[in-house]
This record gives sequence, C-alpha cells and structure tokens, in this order.
Amino acid sequence: MKVILFIGHHKVGSTSLQQFLSQNYRPLLQAGILYPSVDSQGFAHNIASTLDPDFDTTNLPINVREAHNALAFKMLAENSKRKVPPYHKNLPSSRQMLVGIKEQMRVLKPHTVILCAEVFSNFAAADRSLIKTLFDIFNGHEITLTCTLRRPDEYITSWQGQRLKFGQQLDSLNGAGMNYYFPSIHFDYKRMLAAWIKVFKGANLVLRDYSDVLASGGSVEDFITHSGADFPAGLPQSANSNPSIPRALMEVARQGNHVLSDHDAHELRQYLIGCPERITIPKNRDVEMFGAQNRDILMERFAPIHSWLGRINNQKAFFADMADAAILRPLPEHEATQIALPQVQQDAANFLENTTALEFITGFELAK
Repeated sequence: MKVILFIGHHKVGSTSLQQFLSQNYRPLLQAGILYPSVDSQGFAHNIASTLDPDFDTTNLPINVREAHNALAFKMLAENSKRKVPPYHKNLPSSRQMLVGIKEQMRVLKPHTVILCAEVFSNFAAADRSLIKTLFDIFNGHEITLTCTLRRPDEYITSWQGQRLKFGQQLDSLNGAGMNYYFPSIHFDYKRMLAAWIKVFKGANLVLRDYSDVLASGGSVEDFITHSGADFPAGLPQSANSNPSIPRALMEVARQGNHVLSDHDAHELRQYLIGCPERITIPKNRDVEMFGAQNRDILMERFAPIHSWLGRINNQKAFFADMADAAILRPLPEHEATQIALPQVQQDAANFLENTTALEFITGFELAK
C-alpha cells in the first residue's frame, strides 16, 4: 500500500488540495485512493457521499475538508500547551483518530492512502515525537513525503497576510516584524524538514518549488503529477478557497487589528479581501514589503538553509530564482497604500456595512 503524506508548507495551495481530495472522496475511493476521515462528522459525510452520487460536497465542514489538519492540531495540543483552533470542534483524541485511519485502511483496502495537512509542518519545531507517531502508524508501507516550499520573501509576505487575516496583532515586515520569522519553520526550512527526513529514512521525498507548482497549473495538478498516486482523470476542482488581503492594504488590516474589536476588525478584513473585485489597486508583485535592509538580512540568513535544500534535493540551487529575492519591488508598501487608500475609502462608503470599520477606514492616515 502506498501512503502519501503532504506535510506542508503553509500558503502553497494546501486548502485547494484538501478541498479537491475531500470533494472527490467517492470517485477517489472507487479508484482505490483513500482520503481518510478522522471524526464522526467526516465518517457521516463520506458515507453519505459514497451512497449518494448526487450528495452535495461543495461546502463540506472543515473537519471533513481539512481532516488531517484537525488531526495535526489535536496531536500538537495533546503534546504541548497549544490549543486546537475553535473552528475544529468536537474532535476525538488523536489516538482514536489514528486508530480510525488504520481501520479504514484495513477494511477498505485502498492501494493508496493520502494524508494532507500543512499543519504537519509544525511538528519538528513543536515535538519531534509526533513525527515518530505517524511513522509508527504507516511503517511497512511504501511512504512518500511531499512538501512544497515557497521562496522565503514571497512566503513570509503571504504568511504575514494570513496571520493578519487570523486577527493577529503584528509588527510590520519593514520593521521588527521580520524577527518573528527567522527562528521559525516559516523561514528555517531545514528546521521544518530535517526531522521528517531522518525519521522517515528511506521514504520517497518529493520537494516542490511553489513557482513550479504554479507553472504546472496549481497545487492540485502538481500533486496529481508528482505525488505518485494513480488518480482517475476528469475529477472536478474548485476555485481558490483561501483568498488573501492585498499587499497594498495589509497595513490597513494590521493597524485595524491593533485598535478595533475582534468583530469590527474581522469585518474590516473581509471587506479588504473583497474590495479589489471592484477597484484597481497596485498589484501584489509590485509592492515592496521589506525594504533594502531587511531584504539583505533575509538573503544572508537564508543562504545556509538554501544550500542545505539544494543538497538534499540534488540541486545546486533549490529556488532557481533565489537571486530575485534580493531585488526591491518598485512600490514601497507605504506608497502602495497611499495609492489604494482614496479608492478604498470611496468604495467602502457603499460596500462596508460595519459602521465602526467604515469610520476607521474613512479616518485612516499613514504615519509620515
């Protein structure tokens, strides 16, 4: 039996991949590919979709869609002071989840089992024994570890936006905000990966550069091509399921998270994510988030990590365009926000219903 573990990273299309796998549970299982459930909600939905070809799988609950994130969060919570995010509700113990996965493998007898969780990428930094727990479950099978990595400047910017989207109160990336990332798995890819490679010694390792993933058609198409699973043709895919705050508006969201209530800040962020459908703002690729000094620091500190990635992947340079990470983008974030702000303020008057958030945007001024 093949076991394929997608272990991350964050912000590389994992949500789209999880949505694809969960929505196609029935045709995948019929083809011998199991995307296993971990809780009663998942079992109920997957039984329903198996019995009824017309069962609606377009808006599955998060415990069904991101079942293995739920497993990873539960394992982390049981081995540390972390808490399972509140959107994963009514979960059994991780031991029961793992027993359930093994039973599905035993009874359904698939030729391929796929676990997909970007949250697995946190295991090495939190508690390496969690990796060993997974190894013990799947030892004896043909195991493939798949991981997609994004060039660090692009990744950090994207993860900063995700943290803002979660409502976190952050420093800006062109200031002290960079310091959070350097020791973490969000920058130190060796810290994220090395323990997995050591514990799963002999497993197939598929490392993908996110730029190559995009060039191949996105996370789903790339996984189908490179994971080693024998997917049936013609399975439906959904559109982007994890939209982000535009870079030109991240400073507005950042300051909103600091001064608004959780509810009002959430309403502000939802508006900022949707407003580019109606207005024209600077493109993400043109906005400089770091500044010259922080880009130089990033390049210097990432150099040994990049060399390590090349060695384990038999490449001189894992990121072929790594030199581009040193190049400043044409519009500093401050200028991009200044360009976008008048349009946002005008648009918000018609489309932002939350009065407090509207007042915040109307009176928003950038520090000089």
